[in-house]
Amino acid sequence: MYAQITDGAIAATGTLKQLFPNTSFPGGIADSDFKTANGLQDIVLGEQKDRKYYYVTQGDVTLVGGVATQGFTNTAMAIEDVDAVDSDGNQLYVQEWDADFDNGEGEEPGKMVDTSEKLITRGLKHTMKAQIKSQANSALAPTDWMVIRKAERDVAIPDATVTYRAAVITEYGRLKTAITGAADVDALAVVMGAQNWPDAV
Repeated sequence: MYAQITDGAIAATGTLKQLFPNTSFPGGIADSDFKTANGLQDIVLGEQKDRKYYYVTQGDVTLVGGVATQGFTNTAMAIEDVDAVDSDGNQLYVQEWDADFDNGEGEEPGKMVDTSEKLITRGLKHTMKAQIKSQANSALAPTDWMVIRKAERDVAIPDATVTYRAAVITEYGRLKTAITGAADVDALAVVMGAQNWPDAV
């Protein structure tokens, strides 16, 4: 994509074919002389943050320091759980099927009705805690049988396995605490990028 600059401002953006429909470009590429003569710049991409933590939406192409730049809006995702509400701000509730509901108008009985349980929109902290819990469980699962054998038949668990399992549990606890304490999405990203799970034995 290109931007055509006229009098220090972006006059148009598009492909070469869109900007110059009556001009043939060998290989579909404009040479530097043509670009200079017609005020063309290759559009560079602006900052796009990690989509695991941000909603990234495309904005306008603007001149940034004289360079045609495709802008993006990076909106941080919520990290805390919040009550789910409708477009009018009213609390939403978990629904269940009420087979006995009858509106008295001759329709088939039964309807989805609200319970007293609030509907919650989960934040990133909840998601990340579930993720590390799953990782810890996966790391422990291959040696769970040794723990069961110890409980049922008093067969000793190898020292290396005991050490490994303790390290997994410790790292899970450390990460869970750090996730809880993260002040914003950037701090949360740092926590998730600094995981230190032990090597399996």
